[in-house]
Amino acid sequence: MKQLGFNNSIIVASVLFLFGTGAILFFTPRTETFQLCFVYFSLYVAFIALYHEVNKIRTAAAIGIFSRCVAWLAFPTLSDDIYRFIWDGSLSLQGVSPYLHLPSEFIANNNYPPFDQLLGLLNSPNYYSVYPTIIQLFSGFGALASNDLYLSSLLIKLPILLAEIGTIWMLPKVLMRLNISPKYSIIYMLNPLMIIDVVGNAHFEAVMIFFTVLSVKLIQDKKLKLAGVSLALAVGTKLIPLLFLPFLLKALPKKEKWHFILGFGALFIVLFSPFLHPEIALNFLSSIRLYLQTFEFNASIYYVARQFSFLIVGYNAIFIIGPALGVSSLGVIAYLFHKQESNDLQSALKSSFWGLMWYLLLATTIHPWYIALLIILGLFTRNFAAVAWSMLIFLSYSAYGNELNKENEIILAIEYGGLAVAMFYPKLTRRLFSSAIQ
Repeated sequence: MKQLGFNNSIIVASVLFLFGTGAILFFTPRTETFQLCFVYFSLYVAFIALYHEVNKIRTAAAIGIFSRCVAWLAFPTLSDDIYRFIWDGSLSLQGVSPYLHLPSEFIANNNYPPFDQLLGLLNSPNYYSVYPTIIQLFSGFGALASNDLYLSSLLIKLPILLAEIGTIWMLPKVLMRLNISPKYSIIYMLNPLMIIDVVGNAHFEAVMIFFTVLSVKLIQDKKLKLAGVSLALAVGTKLIPLLFLPFLLKALPKKEKWHFILGFGALFIVLFSPFLHPEIALNFLSSIRLYLQTFEFNASIYYVARQFSFLIVGYNAIFIIGPALGVSSLGVIAYLFHKQESNDLQSALKSSFWGLMWYLLLATTIHPWYIALLIILGLFTRNFAAVAWSMLIFLSYSAYGNELNKENEIILAIEYGGLAVAMFYPKLTRRLFSSAIQ
């Protein structure tokens, strides 16, 4: 234990950290708001204590990996996305495209296991799948055990666990080459949101993060074709990294830029070739459009705009506000691109951080796991606003504490008020974590 850098304080904090992790994952349904938030905030106290006590990165890595292994064993209870993954994977194994059949329609002629068991558990049975190719591949792997939901969840979460281990291994090296202390990697390794929400509740943001970090590492290594391939894999997992493509291209010298484009473009075409089918493309885009114009949860700027729409037109004009805010996001990204310095990876990462931050602030729906990538980009730019948000955003689960799943405006004000303080007074969060950096 001493070789790994464990002392009595670290052992006590680690035990409390693991106890809290297990308490949420195995014994706390999302409807138990007080218990969920109390244990989660207690986890954050243990997280900060460990950050200040741990002197060796490998100590934090050991705790972080062990915690993620515990999270891997838990069946997702805070999110029901797992059921859609199993559904999509089961369709794929039968040679049926999840982009061509609505669950509510497919069940009419296929009312047999596992579909009959899964339909009532889906959160969007009237929507075509919006998960890109990489997630569909891993979902198919998990659906090999679709007759046993727990075993299927373990298979689906296995690449998520392995991706997190890979990110933990790469992160200190990437930070060091950005002239940032590798000790900042501990913030990611021990972040409760990554362990509880991403790994424990089966969100493929972990895989997207792994490929994004790998792309940055390969750019540092001057392996630009492979860097492009890695970013394409990130986009093939979640579409969000497409936001960073212009920033990264501007950071590369002209002669090297085309190597990156070649690697990215070739694999991107392969991964998204199914969407060349007109019906698949239309169904996929229609589901994304309906998502932007229908769903709303834990938003910030959108909720303010929604209140104005009630005052002006007398109803919720989300079908106008949602797309308008999406266009505003593109405007912010264009502005950041214009202001970004050329041939500077650090500047590109900073633009990526603020581009994603404003994209999220302008979104109609923000689930806790949506900010996972923002945490890692914050480390690349020494901005800890996302770390503060990763603590506060868990308050959004309080909406599930009532039968109507109604959000509390006071809780929303606390969450986004705290985020605003972290954004506009960065020294507060920087001091909290900088004191342990040598």
